[in-house]
Amino acid sequence: MRQRAVHLRNLAWRETARARGASLIEALLAVVTLGVLLALAALAYQWALVVVAERRAAKNIHAMVTAQTAYFATHGSFGTWEQLIDRMGLLDGFERRLAGVAASEVIGDGWYGYSLRFESSAAGFTLDADPKLTYARRCRRFRYRLRSTALRRQTGMILAASPSEDAPPESAYQPFNP
Repeated sequence: MRQRAVHLRNLAWRETARARGASLIEALLAVVTLGVLLALAALAYQWALVVVAERRAAKNIHAMVTAQTAYFATHGSFGTWEQLIDRMGLLDGFERRLAGVAASEVIGDGWYGYSLRFESSAAGFTLDADPKLTYARRCRRFRYRLRSTALRRQTGMILAASPSEDAPPESAYQPFNP
């Protein structure tokens, strides 16, 4: 009988102790669970940044192509970055010097560098949006090519290539579908 009373007292003490706080194992499980949730949230945040940067690059390409089209309609030729910036008021907020390269060749928006190349006949241009080296493994590369001929005006489309540190071959670019 006495043992039973001691046992009941021990049970009552344990329940009281348990009601006062969590055990060490429960606290560790809570910390581990919180750590896993924070890691997943950080990963989702990084991917969200990549998606936003890629969509901004596609929008920038559209704006640049629109400016080139307007410049061509006004001046009869395609313009360099300097001409688009000075005469069309385009690209405010872009870095005019990117990695020591002249602004007529490459401009940047913080994530992407935009390069403009003209065809030898000056009847078209290619616009590349390449991620900066720190983002090259995560962000896709974009390309827009516009060619026109004397007989027919051909329109271009945005193409995308998978993330890579090295410039991909021409065959790696596929139509961009956001």
